[in-house]
Amino acid sequence: MKRVLSLISSMVVGIGLAVAGATPAAADPYDCRNWYQSSTTAAGTCTNGTGEFRVYTRCNRPLARDYTVYDPTWRRVGTTSTAICHSGGKPYGAGIQVH
Repeated sequence: MKRVLSLISSMVVGIGLAVAGATPAAADPYDCRNWYQSSTTAAGTCTNGTGEFRVYTRCNRPLARDYTVYDPTWRRVGTTSTAICHSGGKPYGAGIQVH
């Protein structure tokens, strides 16, 4: 009987430690917005949450295939991310990727 009570009390203590040690899930960045900063650049920012984000945009090139560019650097909440179209591309369809 002592052995059973010891086992049960060990389980209760273990469960209590597991619950106490658990951390809340991180919230992805939110309250994000994007805009076209210039004729070749899309920009964006997120103002709340944790984690990182980056801007992406499609680029339209005359007489060539459209392509997608991403800011190569993941940014922290409260900063600005930019994606630049090269080779005469014009940005359209910008968005924000979070992780």
